[in-house]
Amino acid sequence: MNIYLFIKNNNLRLQKIINEYNIKHDENSTIALIINNNALELYNRLKPNEKSIKIDFLSKQNNYRCLNFKKKHEALYKALGIKKNYSPYVIDATAGFGKDAFLIAFWGCYVLMIERHPIIAALLKDAMQRAHENKNIGNWLKKRLHLLCNDSTKIFKMPIVKPDVIYLDPMYPKNKKKALPKKNMQFLRKIINYSDNNENLLYISRKFAKKRIVVKRPSYAKPLSNEKAEFSISNKNHRFDIYLPLK
Repeated sequence: MNIYLFIKNNNLRLQKIINEYNIKHDENSTIALIINNNALELYNRLKPNEKSIKIDFLSKQNNYRCLNFKKKHEALYKALGIKKNYSPYVIDATAGFGKDAFLIAFWGCYVLMIERHPIIAALLKDAMQRAHENKNIGNWLKKRLHLLCNDSTKIFKMPIVKPDVIYLDPMYPKNKKKALPKKNMQFLRKIINYSDNNENLLYISRKFAKKRIVVKRPSYAKPLSNEKAEFSISNKNHRFDIYLPLK
């Protein structure tokens, strides 16, 4: 989709990102991409009093999650197969807002985020650039977390270095029994349409990953594929289905 571009100030860094991802202006779009305090943010034009959102790897919430997790209780940590002396190379093939990808990189893994939608990719790149300037996380983030704007199904057919693990966190199916999802997820739903091609992405991932494929699902949802997972690890709200590569 195109988006309403509300770019008033002359921020060359952010304008460069917008141009890089070829983001087009659409006067009729209900969602605006704005520059606010040196950051790209999404703003709902239908709700003018609602606060805009951005990706912020330096947020208090993000910092708390990184510093207060316990390995023995972190389902994602165990699902990825991370060990004390083993940090796998991970491709997050459905990056979204990059929340889990950042955490995986914090744990010491080299992570390549793949995000097919240019607007979300622009938000990710802006967040990474701002975080690179931070003296506490900038150095290791530059080394471990990277971004590619493309379709994962196409990338996995190219001659690139195969990852140890492919992580899939596709858009969750709607749950009519629950309240509306958080605002960030509502924005994602408006921008990225739900895809029914996720089973194919899983199949291609199983042909490409070297060691395992980890699929994040809400606890209420069915598995992504009719193929049985090797095993699953669950927490209160989510389930991580682990599949092995296809030979």
